[in-house]
Amino acid sequence: MKLPTLSGILRKPSFVLVLSLMIAVMAWFVVINTAPDQERLVTVRNVPVTTPTNALTSLGLNVIEGGNPQVAVQVKGRVIQVGNLEPEDIQVTASFADIVGAGTYDLKLTASTSAGTVVAITPETISMTFDREVNKEIPVTVDINGLSVPENDYILGSVTASPASVVVRGPEKELSRITRAVVHAELEEPLTRSQVISSEIVLMDNEEAVAVSSHVTTDFSAADITIPVKRKVELPLRISFINVPEGFPLEELEYTMSNETIVVAAQERSINKTTEIVAGVIDFEQLDLTEKNTYTFRVRLPDDFVNIENIENIVVEFDTTGLSSNYLNLNQIYIVNEPSGFTVTSMTQSLYNVKIVGEEKLLKTIKSKDFMVTVDLSDRDVQVGQYEVPVSISAPTRGKVWALGAHTAVINIQ
Repeated sequence: MKLPTLSGILRKPSFVLVLSLMIAVMAWFVVINTAPDQERLVTVRNVPVTTPTNALTSLGLNVIEGGNPQVAVQVKGRVIQVGNLEPEDIQVTASFADIVGAGTYDLKLTASTSAGTVVAITPETISMTFDREVNKEIPVTVDINGLSVPENDYILGSVTASPASVVVRGPEKELSRITRAVVHAELEEPLTRSQVISSEIVLMDNEEAVAVSSHVTTDFSAADITIPVKRKVELPLRISFINVPEGFPLEELEYTMSNETIVVAAQERSINKTTEIVAGVIDFEQLDLTEKNTYTFRVRLPDDFVNIENIENIVVEFDTTGLSSNYLNLNQIYIVNEPSGFTVTSMTQSLYNVKIVGEEKLLKTIKSKDFMVTVDLSDRDVQVGQYEVPVSISAPTRGKVWALGAHTAVINIQ
């Protein structure tokens, strides 16, 4: 095999190129090490621009666009100083002298470095946008497509969003165009029970377009849409009685009601637990049917119930045929549920002028001994001493007759 000659190698273009590069590199090292005072022009890229925030604070402005800019700077200086120049060795400052309010400005740049002389800045100016950052509270509205319930058996309650409003923060100019916040939902079939749907909050502008901005933020990004669905039912109305005398034949007390039933709507769980609506409460101690036979009650429903027919009042009218009244002194006082270890006596011996109401034929024959005045100590914290306590009055064997008024007796406990 014949080896290549030196003249042959030198004639090859590739060898000549490599050799030239090697000579240039060696010459550069020679210059660096032998001529440190020689001047050189270098370009330093990605130099950060300092912005004087104090000037913005005095104007109440914030940087909206163009923040954290970087530029390229050409510096001329001695090789030994500029040879290893870094971005942090150069100070570039934007001039805020011309800023008078919100808007977009082209700001002049100045640069300095202790390593040499700044020859050029690229670009020479930077564009920045300024505005006041403000907060704005906007109500959240609900937009649901396909919202319905079966007509005859259900009703829709008030649809709400939680949160009911959002606080929007951003440039004053952009916020002035935002008019409302909306949450959307899509339903495919009628609802038969309440639902809660989570949906993204979308900001809308004054042209009913979606307001898109990277400068605007909200304190909530989504909301829960609550759709109350209530089932309709017809429930019986009832009058409740309290302080009914023991043995009183309540079924013999005849009365009529202006409405026997009421149509209401409520959540499924509430309807399932409700079999009737109490229209009003009548206290037997105040039921003087010889003076008044009609009572009016305002319909009061549980909190989550809806009065479909809007029935506001129920009128109860009692049949007072054959009723009368008289006065008796009652002296049959009994103490029941007397606690063990104590002796209880009644210091009150009689109740005077107690008004008695009942069937006239009964009142002609009824006597004081037919009534029991009872002191019940079952629910009292008994201690030694004298106490005024409530009593109940009844005529358990005489039928449709009762005593009026809230009466008391004084007892002695030893």
